[in-house]
Amino acid sequence: MTTHRSLLVMSNIIVDDVWLADGAHRGLNLGGAAVWAAVGARFWWPSVAIVAGVGDDLAQVSSGLLRKHSLIPDGELVRAAHTIRSILRYQSDGSRTETPSFGADHFGKMQVAPDDIPTQLLPAAATYVFRDLWPEFWESFAACRADLGTTMWELQGDVAERRHWPAIRSILSSIDIFSLNIAEGQGLLGDGLSPGEIATALLAAGAKVVVLRMGGQGALIAAGEQRLIIRPPKYAVVDVTGGGNSFCGGFLAGWACKPGDLEHAARAAAASAALCIAQYGLPDPSSATIAARLAEVCTVEWERSEDRTVAGEAHHG
Repeated sequence: MTTHRSLLVMSNIIVDDVWLADGAHRGLNLGGAAVWAAVGARFWWPSVAIVAGVGDDLAQVSSGLLRKHSLIPDGELVRAAHTIRSILRYQSDGSRTETPSFGADHFGKMQVAPDDIPTQLLPAAATYVFRDLWPEFWESFAACRADLGTTMWELQGDVAERRHWPAIRSILSSIDIFSLNIAEGQGLLGDGLSPGEIATALLAAGAKVVVLRMGGQGALIAAGEQRLIIRPPKYAVVDVTGGGNSFCGGFLAGWACKPGDLEHAARAAAASAALCIAQYGLPDPSSATIAARLAEVCTVEWERSEDRTVAGEAHHG
């Protein structure tokens, strides 16, 4: 590793007030896409900072976990008395609802854009974004793009609809890595599309690298004519919360370590996700010692271009 520039994570730090489907109350748990992605990245990259609006109470409500994971505090921008808190209620069908405890105005006040990034964190080695189509964010992103390094956009699921495709497509060429899950891909591009068809459509629309997450089945990674499927390592699965975000954080950090190496980034991603879903809440930082071993035992299946051509002909025949 030849640089110590920071990997930046732009999303929300959220304290979840968790209620399970059986009515059990699990209490307050540190979470939010920013936290999970940052922890996933920190297994591989030495300097990781979350850039997010927070409350004066962050140290208290986080129980010091952000510092325990050695995340740099410079991007934690105090905007109010309280950090975002959401009431998270799980349903018996596995779905969940999220309700901001302090209201929508408070939630909005906490949102940050790239021009809010403290200068000491720039230029960045890489930047992860979990975001919808908020225009002010993407205008700021375009203005700051040169300082953000390798960029990864994990799509926020509530905009994964056909009506938003033109706006999403207009952004794809300005980022380096685009990630979404298969349900979001089908919501965006059409029900019934296969993972391969989704990846092909996104690449054709301007995405440089596509990371299509498929839950327990792994993920399809595509760039140009290269495609691989990464299968997760055999490891405990206790709570899948944060699995997708930590996968993305691990992928971006792996890519930053070895730019252009799809397999290395995919293995790092799968290992990060495995470590983050092996317990309730965040993993212990000491689990970083087994991250490399988990990455090694993941199964990687490379797809040959001729196989893809035959499959495409069969599908359209």
